[in-house]
Amino acid sequence: MNRILLGWLLLLPAIVFSQDFTSQFPCHKQTAYFDFYYLRESPRIPKITRFADGFVRLVNRDFFKADFDYPIRVLVFEDREQFKQFLIRQLHIADPPNFGVYVYRYKFFATYEDSGLGTFAHEILHPLVERNLKDRPQWAMEGIPTFFEKFYGYWQGGELTAFWGYQNPWRIQQLGTNLTELDLKQVIAAPKETEASSSVERSESSWRMVSVFLWQQGRFKRFLNLIATHDKAGYPTYFEAAMEMPVEKIIPLWQDYLNGVAAQRTKLLHLPPSSIFDEETTFTDFVTTNGISLIQPKTTP
Repeated sequence: MNRILLGWLLLLPAIVFSQDFTSQFPCHKQTAYFDFYYLRESPRIPKITRFADGFVRLVNRDFFKADFDYPIRVLVFEDREQFKQFLIRQLHIADPPNFGVYVYRYKFFATYEDSGLGTFAHEILHPLVERNLKDRPQWAMEGIPTFFEKFYGYWQGGELTAFWGYQNPWRIQQLGTNLTELDLKQVIAAPKETEASSSVERSESSWRMVSVFLWQQGRFKRFLNLIATHDKAGYPTYFEAAMEMPVEKIIPLWQDYLNGVAAQRTKLLHLPPSSIFDEETTFTDFVTTNGISLIQPKTTP
């Protein structure tokens, strides 16, 4: 870490209430959908800003209408330590996350240069979900953004082509070897109904498992559309409406899914980070080398 920059960061006031932290960042780049503020001219920044704009267009094109009062502000620190120090000292977040965070109070998200494209996708989804999927269930507040943190794709002209539905190694590791015991009813229930449930069942990683399950069943886009249109199709929950069956009938499918993930655990733990390539040929070489399947489920409208 640059010691001069770290010293400067530590001298900043403990709390800043101006709601404008951007003056602390000497570099700025505005794009179609974002205002990026960053500490140095890094070669990573152009790739990040290009991806962010392309990702918003992809969400709007392939998943749900991505309305927002653009631009979204993004604070990009040089490394994880600077990012965490900012959250601790200026936002009073005692236990800061490792990759990124969207701060609703100040309407920006903060991260650092090499946090990964999956982090940017996840945090971009928070304001978009808040605006456009207001009626989502409690578990989906993180279940939807976490789904978008794992992907592989390439640029086709000025647009992104991406493949979805992959497990995230660190989240599989976080769930441990007992992921086959995840109780679906407990995972998707409202907090007041699960006061005695384990922390694992109330974690972002377990909620992500539900979203990936919906994707593999071909029901994730239907789930998003039902939320957007406030339509439960006569079912108690959007989850059941997306699956078009009561939760009791879904549980055997859920268990088969968990068993399949557990059987591939060793392989899944070695999946490479989310990646976007400049050319399709390079992307094809990458997925072939890493044994990544490009088969996508048939989507149920």
